[in-house]
Amino acid sequence: MVPGSSGGFNPLLPLPRATRLMAVCGLAAAVTGLSGCTDSFMDPSISGRWEYTPTVVPILDRIASIEDDDTSALEYSDPVAEDLLPQPASYRVTPGDALTLTLYDLIVTDRPDSYDVLVDQRGFIDVPQLGRFMVAGKTVEQIRLELEQAMTRFVSTPLVQILLLNARGETFSIVGAERPGQYPIPNSNLRLLQALTYGGRFDETVPEILVIRQVPLSDAATGMPMPETPATGTPTSPTPPTGVSPTPRTPEDLLNVIDELTGQGGASPQSPGLFATGLSAPRAAIGQPDSPPAGDGPDPVVDLVDQLPPAAPRTTTANGASNSGSWVFLNGRWVQVSQGQAQAGAAPSARPGTPPGPVQNILTQRIIRIPLQQLLAGNQSYNIVIRPGDVVRVPQNPFGFIYLSGQVARPGPIQLPASGGLTLLRALDAAGGPSAIAILDRVDLTRMIGNDRQATIRLDVKAISEQTQPDVFLKPNDRINVGTNFWALPLAIVRNGFRANYGFGILVDRNFGNDIFGPPPESVRRFE
Repeated sequence: MVPGSSGGFNPLLPLPRATRLMAVCGLAAAVTGLSGCTDSFMDPSISGRWEYTPTVVPILDRIASIEDDDTSALEYSDPVAEDLLPQPASYRVTPGDALTLTLYDLIVTDRPDSYDVLVDQRGFIDVPQLGRFMVAGKTVEQIRLELEQAMTRFVSTPLVQILLLNARGETFSIVGAERPGQYPIPNSNLRLLQALTYGGRFDETVPEILVIRQVPLSDAATGMPMPETPATGTPTSPTPPTGVSPTPRTPEDLLNVIDELTGQGGASPQSPGLFATGLSAPRAAIGQPDSPPAGDGPDPVVDLVDQLPPAAPRTTTANGASNSGSWVFLNGRWVQVSQGQAQAGAAPSARPGTPPGPVQNILTQRIIRIPLQQLLAGNQSYNIVIRPGDVVRVPQNPFGFIYLSGQVARPGPIQLPASGGLTLLRALDAAGGPSAIAILDRVDLTRMIGNDRQATIRLDVKAISEQTQPDVFLKPNDRINVGTNFWALPLAIVRNGFRANYGFGILVDRNFGNDIFGPPPESVRRFE
């Protein structure tokens, strides 16, 4: 017993050496925690940037180290000026169209005979007394002239009337809206924003919509289809702009310019976003003669193959005239694309040295990407004209569940929001944040990369919180596992050993309770 003490703690006496050392260490740790460090050493589950300087970090939609690029084979293109211009043209009959033919004086004089015919899948129709006719790709006027020519065998002054009951070729399709399906095109100036209303409601939070357009391969070489005359539907040469010489430039002139500039030739311009990638090869490289192939059109489109293609063949008619149509190098051989005059079923000859026959309806594909928010805001540069055969696809935001486990406050499934855009940091916030013993640089993300395969990658959420690494968009069925380490639990125990009271108070030891408040009443013995 220290003299002068009453058996309790005396604050005036010096503290033991170990107690003083612990107090100094605690004070140093407190000063270190208040010295401006962004992260807490004692609590590694807390992380953030907390800087005054703003920063911009991208958010990853795909993790390249574990995911394959499933869109690598797709080529997207932005709208061009030609997509905003209406192109009225004579309708060309397609398979599935229904026609009503009225033939005058064919069976009985002064009596019309009407026949309802359906264009079959090969593009033919059967007309009584006249036979079988190929009508796919032709206008109504061309079909009428052909039928009247066939009637001249029986009638001196033939007369044919054709009524188009349904135009299946003048339609477009909508995929992903409330009412998906195929819709008619009422006029040649139908715009994309108006076409979207046909399908009803759709998700307006998606970033973009896609317009999948079928483009003839002959048009892919020039970039724009040739205009048609209203009467016959025959392609004509476009009118040159004002101030431009009307003298046409031949492929010979273009090749000469390329030879003078580079000495090797170069690639020809092409429409953006086309699957059929083409190039214009020099004459010397492909063995062409000094003069171009038959026809006045541009150089033939050549697929990118391992070896250079042979020279384009020349074909002439019986009277020695040049045969119409352009030549393209398709699937390893030259084929001729006719202008609607090919017979159905005529396929290119596979025998070597035999000129290939005419081929009809050779198409390629173009995918136009439209920013939806810009379109809905009224940006006219994205309100393109809908062409026959277009497919308007409205993508949907990903929906489903992600799963959180490990050191989070509320583990379990979390549903992806309807607007999409759930990132890794937002998912942790939705789960109540990391637990007290979580280590943020030990987070595993497991993602499905196939129907029966999954891949796991370790992510540093601490670096993501500090904005030194990009965040990641989550996908359905993703699993997030927040880990820990050996020192996380001891640090949590040390943190929980200290308490902080709100406000001020007085803590009285029981040894001093009787001196301040007196002995409790029940401890006082009464003597009588």
